[in-house]
Amino acid sequence: MKIAKPHLKIFTYGLIPAIFLLFFACQTEQEIRDNKYEEFLTQAHANGQFNGNALILKDGKIEFQGSFGIGNIDPVDPLNLNSIFRLGSVSKQFTAMGIMKLKENGKLTYDQDVRDFIPELPYAGITIRHLLNHVSGLPNYTRLMMKNWKTDLKFDDPERFISGNNDIIKMLAEKKPAINFKPLEKWEYSNTGYVLLASIVAQTSGMPFEKYLQEQIFEPAKMSNTVVYNYISGSDSQMANRVYGFSVGLNGTDLISSDSHYLNPAQGDGGIYSTLDDLLKWDRILYDNMFISEETKEEAFTPAILNNGDTTSYGFGWFIDKSSTGKKVVRHGGRWVGFRAYIYREIEENNCIIILTNNSSRYLRSVVELLKNILHNQAYEFPKLAISETIGEVVMNKGANAAIEQYKKLKSNKPDEYDFAENQLNRLGYQLMQLDRVDEAIEIFRLNKEEFPQSANTYDSFGDALLASGDTTQSIINFKKALAMDSTFSATKEKIKDIEANTMSNIK
Repeated sequence: MKIAKPHLKIFTYGLIPAIFLLFFACQTEQEIRDNKYEEFLTQAHANGQFNGNALILKDGKIEFQGSFGIGNIDPVDPLNLNSIFRLGSVSKQFTAMGIMKLKENGKLTYDQDVRDFIPELPYAGITIRHLLNHVSGLPNYTRLMMKNWKTDLKFDDPERFISGNNDIIKMLAEKKPAINFKPLEKWEYSNTGYVLLASIVAQTSGMPFEKYLQEQIFEPAKMSNTVVYNYISGSDSQMANRVYGFSVGLNGTDLISSDSHYLNPAQGDGGIYSTLDDLLKWDRILYDNMFISEETKEEAFTPAILNNGDTTSYGFGWFIDKSSTGKKVVRHGGRWVGFRAYIYREIEENNCIIILTNNSSRYLRSVVELLKNILHNQAYEFPKLAISETIGEVVMNKGANAAIEQYKKLKSNKPDEYDFAENQLNRLGYQLMQLDRVDEAIEIFRLNKEEFPQSANTYDSFGDALLASGDTTQSIINFKKALAMDSTFSATKEKIKDIEANTMSNIK
């Protein structure tokens, strides 16, 4: 399927009639900002940088909301303000709220050992608070499952779909992967922790996680279009306005469905679908004490303190930050197969930005930052174009050498128009690997290593491509280089261990 040219609004600049200037001068600040939001998001959509819904709240009042793009590629359907999107990790704040409600009801305490609820876990001394704050040291379950779950089946085989959190817990109990660090030694984002929290909610409440959130949060909040989607027993009829994720092919034109993944049934770290309006209700509720006390709420918006005294930037299901005016911000993004979401709350100023997308947008953070500029009457520029998309097309049509030549030419001649960040080439390399174009991926990763020689991640990614090509000798050299540069690369340690174990097995 090819991308259809969107209908664009044309904004003409130059000589402006005096009557128009008079009209413009009479506009309120809000009206001017509203026009800027519309102009920016319309153009961003035309540039291929935004496909989704947006809502901006200022001083507690809706300043702008709009839909830009399509909700499905087969058939092509336009988005609307009632479209239901997958939230990804934005779901974590609802999991945290479930735990906080149970704590206030005397069903648990934050400092209880997780094994009080899940005794089969092979990890002692990890508490609920550690999970909430991402300071447990638990490894991310996604790599564990990818490595061990029904690997004899194809990646997209429906039979490979897991049945949910119980299977993740069973795998943790059986494989006993080592923790990355002792609790409170470091901060490290871990989806595993929030999967375990969802299971604790279910066990403590005596009802399925999705039912608990529905009865205790969504229904009281009148969030009628918000659900924890059960991929095992659920059906799309539960969400009449659900949209589907998609991505744009490396050739820049083909639209590819990106909605299904065998880890979709996991709950707690993600799995919630919602709308702009329901998330607006959620934002409003967080200003009162409908669900929890003010004291408990403040604890959720307070960062954890590590053993060495360092302050993290994470509370209970929220990142904690400062706005451009120095006021407190709580925020969280979410990303999962085809979807990106973001909620940004300036809680002292009563401002909020909610973004929901369904096309794997790599521009989401840039879009949010620029909307913040408009919100605060600051100048803004359109996000730089992704160099990965530009040279991705060249790779597909002319090969890696031509793409590298184009990269160097654009970097020399148009350095301000394109984003030449390390993650650009890294993303392109993995995209090529997914397409089984490993040789080309190797060359792109090699270029990234040359461009960013001080980055451990470039060596790790280069090692992944070499390993995929069968070159274990060079892959392990690069993995060890990455680990020497950054000892926190726990996944890299596992890869080295796996290669060495397989080598010894083959010798025997």
